Amino acid sequence: MNMHIVLVDNPESGSAIPRKELCEKCENANITIDEFVAIGDGFERQLAPFITAGKTIAAIGGDGTVSAVAGLVAGTKATLIPLPGGTLNHFTKDLDIPQDIDEALARLAALSPHAIDIAKVNDTPFINNSSIGLYPTSLRSREQLESALGKWSAAIVASWRAFVSFKTYRVTIDNETFATPFIFVGNNRYELDTAVGTNRTRLDEGVLTVYATKTQSRLTLLKIALFALIGRYKQLDEFEEFFPTAVTIKTGRAALSVSHDGEVSKLTSPLRYVIQPKALTILG
Repeated sequence: MNMHIVLVDNPESGSAIPRKELCEKCENANITIDEFVAIGDGFERQLAPFITAGKTIAAIGGDGTVSAVAGLVAGTKATLIPLPGGTLNHFTKDLDIPQDIDEALARLAALSPHAIDIAKVNDTPFINNSSIGLYPTSLRSREQLESALGKWSAAIVASWRAFVSFKTYRVTIDNETFATPFIFVGNNRYELDTAVGTNRTRLDEGVLTVYATKTQSRLTLLKIALFALIGRYKQLDEFEEFFPTAVTIKTGRAALSVSHDGEVSKLTSPLRYVIQPKALTILG
């Protein structure tokens, strides 16, 4: 039976597969692309009628692209097909989706839709993780410096800047309140024995993973900021872990820089993280 999909892609990406080639690959898997929607400004409006109609929406790209589409599909009758196609594909890897696009498409006919969890910080959904404090501060600074200094030099300078100007936040988890300069919140259970962002065995457990440090030692904070930027969390033992369904983060400021699935946004304080159990229907 032929499957019909709406395909969201990022044709401007350097790693993007040309649309003609995508059509051919889908045809080989007995899939018809009824419509292409390019991710970017206004794509939500273009996608809305297909979501309202409960269509099958495929998203090809990295975690940022898939996350943007997943946030729109969650809580609706539409189904998401996550397809790998970017630099970072943590979500599809955690779902055991083949990273070869032809293999990922070929297996779809044998699969059935199933529901998984998605997380939210205020009104912003995320499929992988979010953090505040040292990491988003370092990330924003690194992005500003990378073109001039290169990846590793920018990471070092950004970490130093975050280290010099770090702030603390009041976090409430399971009725315990404490101050921390760094907090990581993941959709479902992450393991810290490997790089954060690449090791979840389930996406339907209905919990958040929270890693936070209560230390305010500047040397330790510099280490955390640098290791976070280069993805070497497995060498850190400074975190306490929690597995709640909701987290509240308070600060004296009106807004905070918050990272979510590789993006950084300014969100209004206080931050309220929640898990939304089985809100996202996927085929993958």
